[in-house]
Amino acid sequence: MSSNSPSVTKLIENFRTSTEHFANIAKSPESPGTTTLHDPTLNDPRKLHNAYARNLFTCYASKVADLSAGILLAVEHSNFLMYALCGRALIETTAILRYYIVEEYKPLLDKGPLAQNDLQRLIEIDDRHLRGGTFDWESFLFKNYSKLKEEAAARVGGISKKQGREPRQVRIGRDCMKSWAKETPAVSIVYDLFCDLVHPNIGSTFLVASTTNDGLYFSRFRGKPVGHSIFEQSFPMLVSVTHKEFGRYLALLAATIWHDDELPDEPNEPVN
Repeated sequence: MSSNSPSVTKLIENFRTSTEHFANIAKSPESPGTTTLHDPTLNDPRKLHNAYARNLFTCYASKVADLSAGILLAVEHSNFLMYALCGRALIETTAILRYYIVEEYKPLLDKGPLAQNDLQRLIEIDDRHLRGGTFDWESFLFKNYSKLKEEAAARVGGISKKQGREPRQVRIGRDCMKSWAKETPAVSIVYDLFCDLVHPNIGSTFLVASTTNDGLYFSRFRGKPVGHSIFEQSFPMLVSVTHKEFGRYLALLAATIWHDDELPDEPNEPVN
């Protein structure tokens, strides 16, 4: 699919370049890298935070690279529903990274030297950031489907049960997007648009429709895809709140990593 708009064509090429950049970050040995959290040498909370941050850095770069590659592939094949699905996920991934940087890490790290309870709080934030969720992955991975069914039945019956052992994730709409919209109100417009484009309603219906001289058909294979014009109008909006913003917050995540010469010999000594 080729765009009729030169500005959108340029945006696509820039988006492709930054997608390759994030993919290279995820696999480059020069990036902060990935460290196992089960390393027995991580006996200082600052070292443990560094391991969490490195894992998060690689994870985020990988997710954004894959979602962005999915957008490019979807547009190439005029699959605009897939474009919207990846687009919304890209906004949400950026939003949750921003939330943790702005609302969790910054207030704590801006305090200056961290006492032991501050360091413990930092590790709790890291753990929720990396492992937060609501699904019972332990039961799923070990094929304990009866437990999954019991938990589902309990929820239907109005009984709230904590699923699995993972910490609860932050809420995208209530926490992340609300925080972001206070700083940048226009982001809520973009997010609302992409939510509407993936929900089973008029938005997603438009994305699978096409037009001919005979009228409107709810199949993108019958004529000119309606999704094409929606893409050209929405893509600049998507780009404006994702790649550049994501790169900035990813750099801030990397900046929370203590260098080796900043780590004191005594694990309980406060550090700047």
